Amino acid sequence: MKITYTDALVIGGGLAGLRAATGIKQRGHDVILLSIVPPKRSHSAAAQGGMQASLANTVKGDGDNEDVHFEDTIKGSDWGADQDVVRIFVNTAPKAIRELAAWGVPWTRVTRGDRQVVINAEKVTLTESDEAHGLINARDFGGTKKWRTCYTSDGTGHSMLFAMDNKAHEEKIEVRERMEAMSLIHENGRCYGCVARNLMTGELVAYIAKTTTIATGGIWSYLRHIYKRCYLSGNGAGYCS
Repeated sequence: MKITYTDALVIGGGLAGLRAATGIKQRGHDVILLSIVPPKRSHSAAAQGGMQASLANTVKGDGDNEDVHFEDTIKGSDWGADQDVVRIFVNTAPKAIRELAAWGVPWTRVTRGDRQVVINAEKVTLTESDEAHGLINARDFGGTKKWRTCYTSDGTGHSMLFAMDNKAHEEKIEVRERMEAMSLIHENGRCYGCVARNLMTGELVAYIAKTTTIATGGIWSYLRHIYKRCYLSGNGAGYCS
């Protein structure tokens, strides 16, 4: 079996994997990213809603800050989220949005003057200030107190994914496409990499790394797959064969 050594291994070529690999490379470490498909075909491209950050640029986001965002997130999780992680997230989000803008994400921008929006199924006219003209816009999403969802029309995931993939190329990150992680290599509670299968040749390759990041998507993707299988088999959502 072929063995490849690297400082860091990232499993998953979507937004999370590309961003993790980029951060690792920028800190001077070697990194290999494994992806079943070319990163620009990752499922991250399907995300449409947007990315939340307390920029407070719009009239409906006035007064927003990291503390308000923190409260919304904790309440939205029904007090089940790790509060230390949430605090890191809300404090970092504004920086990440601006960073992505610098890397090429064409965030929708605020236009001064009147604009029509739908609030509670009714058309409402909002008036944006001259000072906010050209800043990153936000819309209502997820029932938050303030409007903080930054977006690029209805293709937010697509725009972010392409920008991150371009950044990964710029950083010369080594991306191994058509590689499926089959098993993690671990001993005494520590992970040392994984064994992956080349989907083109069937060859097994062991990747040995000092650190391994798994960025393969959330459980919801799996649940949707299960639901679809149940639905197609005629068993309904409550039972799977």
